[in-house]
Amino acid sequence: MDFFEAQARAKRRTTRLVMLFAVAVLGTISAAYLIAVLLTQQVPAYADGTFNPDGLVWWNPPVFGVVALGTLAIVGIASLGKWLSFRAGGSTVAESVGARRIDPGRATPEERRLLNVVEEMSIASGVPMPAVYVLDEEPGINAFAAGLTTSDAVVAVTRGTLEKLNRDELQGVVAHEFSHILNGDMRLNVKLTAIVFGILVLGLMGRAVIWSLRGVRVRSGNSKNSGGIVVGIFVLGLALLIVGYIGYFFGRLIQAAVSRQREFLADASAIQFTRNPGGIGGALKKIGGYALGSRLQSHKTTALGHFFFAQGFKSSFGGLWATHPPLAERIRAIEPTWDGRTHEPPTTVDVARESFQTAGFAPGAVPPRLATERIAFQPATIIGDVGQLTDTYFLQAQTLLATMPDPLRAAARHPAQAPALVCGLLCAADPVLRARQLDLVRQHAGSEVAVTLEKLLPALTGLDPAARLPLLLISIPALRQLKPTDLEALLGALDELVHADNRVSTFEFVLQKLLVHHLKLAQRPDQRTDYVSFHAVADEIAVVLSVLAREGGRDPQAIGTAFATGAAQLKLIEQSLQLQPAETCGFAALDPALERLASASLPIKKRLLVAAAHVIGADGTINVAEAELYRAIAATIDCPLPPIAAPRAT
Repeated sequence: MDFFEAQARAKRRTTRLVMLFAVAVLGTISAAYLIAVLLTQQVPAYADGTFNPDGLVWWNPPVFGVVALGTLAIVGIASLGKWLSFRAGGSTVAESVGARRIDPGRATPEERRLLNVVEEMSIASGVPMPAVYVLDEEPGINAFAAGLTTSDAVVAVTRGTLEKLNRDELQGVVAHEFSHILNGDMRLNVKLTAIVFGILVLGLMGRAVIWSLRGVRVRSGNSKNSGGIVVGIFVLGLALLIVGYIGYFFGRLIQAAVSRQREFLADASAIQFTRNPGGIGGALKKIGGYALGSRLQSHKTTALGHFFFAQGFKSSFGGLWATHPPLAERIRAIEPTWDGRTHEPPTTVDVARESFQTAGFAPGAVPPRLATERIAFQPATIIGDVGQLTDTYFLQAQTLLATMPDPLRAAARHPAQAPALVCGLLCAADPVLRARQLDLVRQHAGSEVAVTLEKLLPALTGLDPAARLPLLLISIPALRQLKPTDLEALLGALDELVHADNRVSTFEFVLQKLLVHHLKLAQRPDQRTDYVSFHAVADEIAVVLSVLAREGGRDPQAIGTAFATGAAQLKLIEQSLQLQPAETCGFAALDPALERLASASLPIKKRLLVAAAHVIGADGTINVAEAELYRAIAATIDCPLPPIAAPRAT
């Protein structure tokens, strides 16, 4: 399944989910109305000692209106409140369950290994590095991903996952979570949590009302009236409790059913990503053989059970509330010939016995550098790479990580050093211009950033050009931790660096665009779909294709041919697309065009990327600058793309 199909399926699931929960809410309203009818009507209960229901009016529009509006208001406000609390991003979700963010400067060997695995996944998939958290108080083997977009995602693992799994198994678990990130499951998880909480809040209100009566004493002087009031309050609380938990029961059924369907796909995707069934299979077998399994201890995680890698709590109602398929079914889906044996994990995996290269502690042998000249490029295959992870990309990610000097990788992980690193990526090779750029950094970002930058410059000088964007991607979590004033100062310094030589290079535009986009998306994750017609964004598409056609520095005839090749992929608007003049289709025009296209529908985005790939590949080749620009275009419209240039031996 490709990225666009997965995203479209996530949207369809969301629509069905809303419909199912609408049914659950209607059921809740019906139950509340029934109780309200019984409580509010004066029924001639007995006549001649027998019950007479004829006096009961079952349909009472005023009562139904009050009950329906009240229920919808309570459920809606509670769901909206929960949604807004999670809207700040995955970090809010992780911290709400007591997870601790890993400090790279103080990371243990197990935590450094985890950071390395997540970095590989990030580079291989083309998404910004998620923030990484650990649930220190959870000895079971489990993990989850959370967030609303790829720009604000986090990956959290339990202490048991760090201590019990080897690197292959850890990679399988993290790949499973990246599948949820890339397939749009995180956002659906947050919606599930918010809606279920909205239904549950009625029951919580009822329980609070009943609990508030525990210390009430009825005075003898007014016992009849006081007793009636207390009984009335108790009945009201009991009614809310019953109604709320009826709705909650069915809400949890829907939540569990939706969650179970996605786990098999995420397992299969993890195998596709890593080409190693033994990794995720081994993790599941260790869960089965471990006394604590994947069990979660903290009640804070109860509402987020469907976020996790494996079943976190004992399933109620005969498995109807199970958020994950049985372990045996998941293992057999991975290994059809599985003999039923599980593994008892060691007390702690000996990280020191893993090779430095695989554990990510040292670069080891120098890998082949990446191609910087023009390489063969096939547009037909590029769309299949959007939002995908494969073993080829893993090897490429490991190569890229190994080419990065240790000081640069350390700086990318540290909030105090990441600003200097990003500024350094824009520093020129010319000593005179570089000295001027250092002064600009000192003026706009501060002397501390400038001092750190000077220390990083020797390592930046020999950096492989193809490793620049990956470094930027893994620095995003650190940059998100900056104070608003520091971030504003950094963005101002970057703008000065970009314009220091009175021209904007392709890489300068790409870096600035990617950084601003990911940071902005993390702060405001809601993305609307405003344009569903190709004609509504035809002018913007023409700008994108024109910029790409001129990027290769071709002669006028080749530029026209490249543009026409791309336009031919958009039959609906081909005749209205015109090659824009060079003076009006530079980066200044590309920036607002991409912002508008970011609000286009998925079919438009897909065809745009197809057309753009054909423009670049009109001559059958691509270089690093074109690849970086193409990746920036894809990322800006929220279609993550792995590195395009493939490794080569020298």
